[in-house]
Amino acid sequence: MLNRFFVILILVMFFLVSSFLFSKMIFHVPKEVISEDRTFSLKDLFQDINYDRTISYITGDSIIYTKENLAKILNGLLNSYYNDFEIVFESDQITIIYDDKKNSTQNNIDLFSFLEEAIKEYDSELIIKSIDLKNVPKTVIEAEISRISQSGDKLFISVYVTDENYKKKYISITAEVAKYEKALIYSRDAKRGTVLNETFTEEATVNSLAIRYIPVDIQLLKEGKYELTKDVKKGEIVNLTYLKKIPDIKAGDVLIVIVECEGIRITSIARAMTNANYGEIINARNTETGQIISGRLIEGPAVLVKIGG
Repeated sequence: MLNRFFVILILVMFFLVSSFLFSKMIFHVPKEVISEDRTFSLKDLFQDINYDRTISYITGDSIIYTKENLAKILNGLLNSYYNDFEIVFESDQITIIYDDKKNSTQNNIDLFSFLEEAIKEYDSELIIKSIDLKNVPKTVIEAEISRISQSGDKLFISVYVTDENYKKKYISITAEVAKYEKALIYSRDAKRGTVLNETFTEEATVNSLAIRYIPVDIQLLKEGKYELTKDVKKGEIVNLTYLKKIPDIKAGDVLIVIVECEGIRITSIARAMTNANYGEIINARNTETGQIISGRLIEGPAVLVKIGG
């Protein structure tokens, strides 16, 4: 009786093991498959499989297979590991989607906004006209300003960036900027030698970074103390570089010489030897003695010479 029991037990165990070893494997293929890298493999389809084989490489955002094409590929690969299996497809078309979850969880940087803030910190008065991003990676996950330099209306920005593949590198970016301010421009054409006054100019808003110029003294302009050294066109900015200050006295003009010494004042007459403006040191020759006198030109016009303090 006992022997019979053991025989039955052995037969049951044999059938159970045989059923496990030789039962048909069913593989289910969904309509969409997500791959976290660009290698589409068996484990992307069947996570619990003990083996893995590369099926294809994902060069774009996705790959689309027909049921028939993918079935041929899978049958060829699975035949190496299983004798009896079945592949069940959820759809006639299967889409393999590349979705890098590691990078997608990163907070990508809006580099344009990042640079705007950096330029604002560099100079809050600058107006950004354009930022050239043609050499910038498509996706930036980290960025650090290394250096900002300026030449006129151009900013040259060196940025240390990390791209979506975690590659780090320096990139150079050029930004065009402006700083607008009021300036004088010519209200009409004028020829070289013209003595200027307010009627020749008008106020305008200009980008002071794009035009290099030296502003004029408004009071001297009102007094007609500037003379053009070149022809100018209407709309051109008034630049001191191309103006000559008209002297208050010219060589040969007669001057009063005032010599002050310990409360004593002596006056005489002299002729200016050079052109000069009030406040400048000038040489003059005494008309009676021929002696050359050096002193400060003051209104009068006169030459003031102080002796002993």
